[in-house]
Amino acid sequence: MSKFIPFTDEELYQAHHKDIKEYLESIGEKVLHSGTEYMWETHDSVKIRGHIWYRHSTGESGTAVNFLMTFFDFSFQEAVITLLDGNYKATSNSKPVDFINEPDIYHKKDRVVLPQKNTNNKRLYAYLCNSRCIDYSVVRYFVKKGFIYEDKSNHNIVFLGKDKKGIVRYAGLKGTLTVKSFKGEITGSNKIYCFKHIGLSDVLFVFEAFIDLFSFITLYQLDENWHTYNYIALGGLNLEALKKCVKDYPHIKKIYICTDNDINSSDGKNHGQDFAKKAQKLFQVKYKTEIITPKLKDWNEILKQRSQSYGK
Repeated sequence: MSKFIPFTDEELYQAHHKDIKEYLESIGEKVLHSGTEYMWETHDSVKIRGHIWYRHSTGESGTAVNFLMTFFDFSFQEAVITLLDGNYKATSNSKPVDFINEPDIYHKKDRVVLPQKNTNNKRLYAYLCNSRCIDYSVVRYFVKKGFIYEDKSNHNIVFLGKDKKGIVRYAGLKGTLTVKSFKGEITGSNKIYCFKHIGLSDVLFVFEAFIDLFSFITLYQLDENWHTYNYIALGGLNLEALKKCVKDYPHIKKIYICTDNDINSSDGKNHGQDFAKKAQKLFQVKYKTEIITPKLKDWNEILKQRSQSYGK
């Protein structure tokens, strides 16, 4: 059984009023226009309008919480936690929550306890947009989707990795001070569920870090629908995370490997490109693959150079 969590009225309201279309798209499900509503492709009798759904074949209806309980077999508490992106006041006591019917691979010590959100994301925007030159609209998109936020205590950027059900399994940290670099991970993070964005396209772009992912989108916004593509930031050179991603999302057919192009000072090797070649060899049997190499050491360096040139 899962532990009882005394959610606040505000938290319950937020969970029930979560946009169902946005949630489905965040986990790779296809949602289509249907008049003034949306239709879930997996269950075409289900119509969606904001946080409300209606199933024509059975007459069932409800809010976002009921939706997860009905179609994804979530318990009430699992549904609320998922729709709140794991952010609720009960996390402040640092007691992890047990979920019902989880695979054996997840152990209690692996639960991710997220830091509390700050009341605003000013430091997050300042660092990513000003220091890293990432386009504001790109950052805002990921903030709005609940992929990143600024933590209250240390003002670090928290970037989240979720499983197919939308449950947070990984949380990385990136400092917002330009004079002192910091990065880390929340205890219990499972790196196989690293930071990613799943869209409807069959194309996946692979990066080492989420900042390079954001930088690439800023540099080469492929079209106004860039968010329909799939993106993953491995948190380094994590081949298992890439394997997991393409397994979980079988609509992916083509992989662009966009890892760094810097020489390691300790051994003189270009680990990013070595990884790219290894990954291409592994995946080219089943997928169309291509390596895209940044001309500088990484995509953010290119973005900053371009921004400086425009500023002159």
